[in-house]
Amino acid sequence: MDIVKTFDLVAAHLPNLESPFFAAEKARDMLVNDLHGHRFNLHQILDRLASSGLRPDQRTQLINEVSNRLRERKLWLVYGPCGGKPFDPVVSWREDSSGQGRWMINDSACRFALGDAVQSLNENNITPQQLARQNGRSIGSLSVGLFSTELRLLRKEEALQRQSVASSDSPFPATPVAPLPSTTQTPQSSASETPPEVHLEIGLFTDGTLNNADNSRAMEDRVQEECLTPLEDGEITEAECRYRLAMMLGGSYANAPSNVAKLADLYTELDDVEDNFIIHRMAHYAPGIGTRTGDKDSLIGMTSGGGETGIVSQVKQAFDEIAKRINRLDLSGSISSLTFDLFGFSRGAASSRHAAHEINRGVKGALGQALNHYSIDWPEQVSIRFVGPFDTVAAIVNPLALDLSPGNDRNDPVNLYLDPNAVQQAVHLVASDEHRENFALNSLRNSDGSLPDNFREISLPGVHSDIGGGYGEAMREDVLISPIERVSLTWFDQPEQTRQWQALESLKKQKEAEGWIGAYSLPVRASEQPNPPPSGLGTEGEASLAIHTNIFTQRTPHSGRMAELALRKVRQVRGEYSRVTLRLMHDLALRAQVPFDTIDPEDDAFRLPEDLMPIVDGLLSQVAGGSEKPRLRGQQMDLVRQRYTHYSAHYNPIDFMALGAAASLRLPKLASPNAPTQSGERVVHPNR
Repeated sequence: MDIVKTFDLVAAHLPNLESPFFAAEKARDMLVNDLHGHRFNLHQILDRLASSGLRPDQRTQLINEVSNRLRERKLWLVYGPCGGKPFDPVVSWREDSSGQGRWMINDSACRFALGDAVQSLNENNITPQQLARQNGRSIGSLSVGLFSTELRLLRKEEALQRQSVASSDSPFPATPVAPLPSTTQTPQSSASETPPEVHLEIGLFTDGTLNNADNSRAMEDRVQEECLTPLEDGEITEAECRYRLAMMLGGSYANAPSNVAKLADLYTELDDVEDNFIIHRMAHYAPGIGTRTGDKDSLIGMTSGGGETGIVSQVKQAFDEIAKRINRLDLSGSISSLTFDLFGFSRGAASSRHAAHEINRGVKGALGQALNHYSIDWPEQVSIRFVGPFDTVAAIVNPLALDLSPGNDRNDPVNLYLDPNAVQQAVHLVASDEHRENFALNSLRNSDGSLPDNFREISLPGVHSDIGGGYGEAMREDVLISPIERVSLTWFDQPEQTRQWQALESLKKQKEAEGWIGAYSLPVRASEQPNPPPSGLGTEGEASLAIHTNIFTQRTPHSGRMAELALRKVRQVRGEYSRVTLRLMHDLALRAQVPFDTIDPEDDAFRLPEDLMPIVDGLLSQVAGGSEKPRLRGQQMDLVRQRYTHYSAHYNPIDFMALGAAASLRLPKLASPNAPTQSGERVVHPNR
């Protein structure tokens, strides 16, 4: 058995990978018993500088770290030819009754790391026998991370060899002829030794807080695995089962894939080798802030934007992975040019801007350090072709710097300034309806409101995740758009007589005038109490905006009738509008020569309902004409607001699981994470 890093995996390893759970325990036992380090070099496994000796406590700490990385799928336990088979293999070969076989991934959380390679194995009908051969240049020796690319090159080499053999007219084997001695080199031989020009293009896609495409997909797998039997037995509905799983697993599992994840799938990878000109193009997707693929979400990361799953770490880890992939290319010469396309959403948009800053620092930046780790020289030319952030919200909380407010303009240690002289083009899509206190916009505009000529900032209808994606296709939106007011009814017969009620009536009229509910609103299931689990929902009725009232008797020395009052909005909202903003970014990036594939309108991830088709056409036309605030008028605006865009500013309690049951925590007004700004207008910080 061996412990292998993800980017050192080769295809022959795939059927010999132990599941992360069992791998962590087996590896721990092996490492503990390997007292003198004869079998395993802990420093090498963890990419650490070797030390002269290890104290027992240091060794235990390193063993624990290896075990944790195995659980996190950053390291893998691989069985050798003579070491038996995995107890719970990650990848296995399964044959049907007709004898047709197919490779399967048994752990859905491993799909992000291994999915492309396994899919390519199936597409090319690679059998276990072919995979087992690792002699020389064979299928089994190809890198898992670049399997599709290396397989194409291998096929090309094999075809050239066959063509060379077939083109020989002589029935006799060729006899090598010794070259004439010469002290001078011919022009032809000099040209043949000229190192090829190597050009790299890299798309970096940094996702937002609690956005993790792999966890989103794992959630769907868990629903299929864990909800099917109780659903068939009538014990639970799918909605209730999905609700409980989302509460148990965390926000990154409940959220749908964002626009950043979808764009990453559209970035066309390429390996083109022609004479003295080589182009390698690759996409790298970085899971969002506060998330761990296949693991629990990080409270520190999601609340502060810092720590191991924060913005700075996300960028550093992305550059480390990119450097590993470049190293795997085994380039024979220096890199002539390196071109970046950067995309991100929310805090991931802040990451894309921080990444641009680090790239522009050259060899001293995070990219330069990552390349240097693999002894890769800084490229002759490095450029940033395009930056495409969706609604940048850095929202940094840094207690060590006494920065406790996510909505202010202090973002240390993140560098958000996007230098127009160091970026060819930038397009920022921002949410015109967002106005939460903690979701201040980090604009690309200067302090005077102006924009550099090569920057665009386009304001679109919708709130934060309407622009960046992450909402499911349909959701029941049940929000308290005012804080809960507790009033005494000692001197009143009804709560309608209180001044608090009158204030809520005024707010209700304001929200009615904004047009959130109307002719295009969808039917929604009713409930007496706000935001209940699916099991607490009643029959379908109309969308509503009303003052929610809860009257009770307070059992205190000053007991009496009390009322809790809040303005409550209940709607059914569709999630496809974010596909409109996705198409806008895709179109503008294509115009800047970003190598995206075309969008398949029939693909479930991109399909638009018929009523949104005129919307996307109108917005595309206005944006192509230079509009920074494209407008929807009349019925189009009513349709989008009442059916498709969400309402994000609210005072709902925080839901969580406690002892296996759903629970909620009501926070004070000032501590509510989704509370609106006092003015009702979004706070906007300039590009700096």
